Amino acid sequence: MRDLSAELAFLTLSIGRKYAEEVNNGRPLPPGAIAAEVDASPFTFDPEEKAEVLRALETSFTTTQSRGYSVYSDFTPWLKEAAGSIDFYYWNRLKRYYLEGGSLAAPVVATLDNVTDELLDFSGNPLTPGIGSRRGMVIGHVQSGKTTNYSALICKAADAGYRTIILLAGITNSLRAQTQERLDETFIGKKSIFHALAAEPLPILTYAMKKRFPAYGTSRDKDFTRDPGAGVVFSLAAHNEPIIFVCKKNKAPLSKLRDWLIEQAHGGIITSPLLLIDDEADNASINTAQDPKATTAINAVIREILALFERRSYIGYTATPFANIFIDPDSNDEMLKDDLFPKHFIKALDPPNTYVGATRVFADDGDLRGPMVRVVRDYVSHLPLSHKADHVATLPPSLLSALRVFILTRAIRILRGQGRQHCSMMINVSRFNAIQEKVHGEVYVYLQTLQNAAALAMGPEAMSDPTIAAFKQDFDQEFSNGGETFEAICSVLAEAARVQPLTVNMKGGSLDYRAHREYGLHVVAIGGLALSRGLTLEGLTVSYILRNTAASDTLMQMARWFGYRPGYEDICRVYLPKLALDHYREINGAIEELRGEVKAMHAIGMTPEHFGLKVRESPTAIRITAANKMRTATQIKIAQDYSVRHLEGYALINDPDVNTANLKAVQSFVGALGAPSTRTTDKALVWDGASGQAVMALLRTFRFSPLHLDLGPISGNVSLFMDYLSDRLRGEMREWDIAVPHPAGGTPTDDLLAPGLSFSLRNRVSGDIKDNAYRVTGGRNRVADPDDAEIGLDAAQLAAGNAAKADGTLKGDKAFCAQRTRPLMLIHVFNADEDMEGMRLKGPIVTLSFCMPSTGTPTDERVYQVNAVYRRQIEEEVNAEAEDDEAMLVESV
Repeated sequence: MRDLSAELAFLTLSIGRKYAEEVNNGRPLPPGAIAAEVDASPFTFDPEEKAEVLRALETSFTTTQSRGYSVYSDFTPWLKEAAGSIDFYYWNRLKRYYLEGGSLAAPVVATLDNVTDELLDFSGNPLTPGIGSRRGMVIGHVQSGKTTNYSALICKAADAGYRTIILLAGITNSLRAQTQERLDETFIGKKSIFHALAAEPLPILTYAMKKRFPAYGTSRDKDFTRDPGAGVVFSLAAHNEPIIFVCKKNKAPLSKLRDWLIEQAHGGIITSPLLLIDDEADNASINTAQDPKATTAINAVIREILALFERRSYIGYTATPFANIFIDPDSNDEMLKDDLFPKHFIKALDPPNTYVGATRVFADDGDLRGPMVRVVRDYVSHLPLSHKADHVATLPPSLLSALRVFILTRAIRILRGQGRQHCSMMINVSRFNAIQEKVHGEVYVYLQTLQNAAALAMGPEAMSDPTIAAFKQDFDQEFSNGGETFEAICSVLAEAARVQPLTVNMKGGSLDYRAHREYGLHVVAIGGLALSRGLTLEGLTVSYILRNTAASDTLMQMARWFGYRPGYEDICRVYLPKLALDHYREINGAIEELRGEVKAMHAIGMTPEHFGLKVRESPTAIRITAANKMRTATQIKIAQDYSVRHLEGYALINDPDVNTANLKAVQSFVGALGAPSTRTTDKALVWDGASGQAVMALLRTFRFSPLHLDLGPISGNVSLFMDYLSDRLRGEMREWDIAVPHPAGGTPTDDLLAPGLSFSLRNRVSGDIKDNAYRVTGGRNRVADPDDAEIGLDAAQLAAGNAAKADGTLKGDKAFCAQRTRPLMLIHVFNADEDMEGMRLKGPIVTLSFCMPSTGTPTDERVYQVNAVYRRQIEEEVNAEAEDDEAMLVESV
């Protein structure tokens, strides 16, 4: 099929102009509009070409993206009034590049325009005289288009009058170089190479009548340097156009840039305005010094650079923002004073509906979880999650299968007309370079085997070859329900198998997709930390990851498979251990909670300070980020908020005597309740208005595993949840509803909790044993059924909860917890799999969960002398993250 990019660009622009109102407001185009425009166009297409053009246009114009949500304070709008006097040269050029070049769907460009207008407005008018400082944060998604967003913002900021633009681009040379190339393409307009005889122009220049170029203080191959002949040789004031620096977050180049800027100020303050964009702002920028009066090196130099400018705006971009919100661990007051806390605005971006993200892949109801995720279990004897640099690594059979599946995905893409597009596989199984090199060698050898077999795939004896037979088995298992046949696959298998393995780590190796733009780069990328943050793997179809990091934000950033997969979303695969799958599910839930908080606080007009305090008081903060700020201290200050949550007792002590004691405590509690209320149904026994003091007495007796950070003991026999409840016992939580959920059918058990009570027991067949704890449903951290949070609610409350879920205001159980006027305690009695390895519990098992309404009582900070188990969990997270951070930071400048 011939290249149709010019025709698609013309049609995209034509349709976008004709239906601008629908596109700009996210409304669908009239039925048949796209086909009518294609038919009326001056182009002639054969049937196959017309089908491809219609598919591409329909994908583009059915892509939607909402504008996200913001919280802000101390904000005076200025852009709307000033826009008429601004020449948006750089932005208009970029907008045409996106629309006419076909790289972004028209509705996405419209949303990008609106969102970056909002961010520029928040950043402040650069032409307003006097001293001014603005600090904000943009929360995106991993691989969702944050670079596109800040590229557009940089263009608009340059147009509006920001004279100096500094972009902090990760902590590796490869990521900094990749980001510089992106800014060359979207803003600078030519290849940034110092002292080149003739700078090579880039395609964006064709989208403007006149040519203008910003100055640049860094290049594709050089971070900021003062070395003669290799770096910037001009003064800050010597240009009519703005100047941009794309710097790595490393002390050496940033210190050189700071010193150069000090020289430019001539001992004073720089009066031209600064925009400093911090990509991956949760990584390396945050002050994690243990001494609250000290700062870490990179954090300090960022703040020193900002202080050199009279007017400055700092915007941090991140997909895992917990560290930024938790910016100082010692107190709420000190957090709000920190120079990089996003005091003035927080913007949560929504991705387009075509984005393949964590919710679609890892949530229990994610539409891609079944098709995409493959759990691997055969790695332990080959590549255990915990290993040393001298481990003798071999390839697990599941990795061999993943390599074959990658070749098959490449073949399918060839058959779909995508053979000249980039196609990548990621293997991330160790942070040690030596093991990566060993894996590279074994992958190279196995690829030779696959290529030799593929060359004979069309012969009459092909199926007698064990490698071709393995290809056939993988195809039948993974892709037999698609539109391709194995016979068709075999016809292109030799071409598909021509892929190259490449090690990408601190010692070298780069993915130069732009050099292979014409025919595509087809590569198996093998690495560790260099593949774990920021770096984009173009056309990624298969990922194989074996990592045991306990740092949740680090683990999420390893997920390079998130992004956009037009025309091949259905054939992408992710291979990972069950442990990692469970972690990803939990991390996604925590991040969605955080994003939900932005939306909820946007709706009621709260500020970033309120948002920061809210997150610091939530269980999410303790689970995800507090650990890497707490270090190894035994004394920790924590404020927890459990409002509008279903807190489930999923971790029980794996001891039959403890379970017996817990059951007796519950029997005593239920026996004192009396007869159930009239709200009892065939699926739950219900009691109204029980004493909060009695609930507290039960909690003092009931023993959860210390692995449960909320219900397990943290200091003595006290849990975080017990302290939360004790603060409210005399007020809003003095009365409780109680329920025992159970199956509607089955064989009833009589008198188990109290004389005269009869109900059937649930069964929980999943779960695992870890550190003498029985986790009821394993890594899912669940106990209840999906509708247990609805028990006891009336029709109006149920309707309100369903409406909150439908409009996305609240997710899952939170939508129904928010409707309650009294807290609900659920008593779960069930049978488990007694044959599970290591399982010691027998007979009916009992645990508790709590559906909590909103609270009007502020959460107080408390100082806890934490126990050894709690401290060990924190230390494990800190050590895992510290090892990764240390390895990343050893890279030379």
